[in-house]
Amino acid sequence: VRGLKKTYTEKQNAVILLEIKNLNLRLTLIRNMQLAGVLSLFLSVFAMLLLFLEQQVAGIYLFGLSLLGLLISLGLSFWEISISVNALRLHLSDLIQK
Repeated sequence: VRGLKKTYTEKQNAVILLEIKNLNLRLTLIRNMQLAGVLSLFLSVFAMLLLFLEQQVAGIYLFGLSLLGLLISLGLSFWEISISVNALRLHLSDLIQK
């Protein structure tokens, strides 16, 4: 990140600015993906506790919410991977054009 910022400050290259924007979006997606994953795990553990305490209805609903959190985390992961591939293509575009 620091290297990209320094290079952009020196050269004012549009490709580097796009790389910085992609990286910023990816960092946001990774943070949100991790939050959704941790929340999913927490809800899953709490659901197991409720099922252990014979609170089936609440446990089932909480487990459903944990699965939803996991799906959100996986969706964000897929989105981040897609952006990462596009960022690599952007980074290599000047080499391919030569």
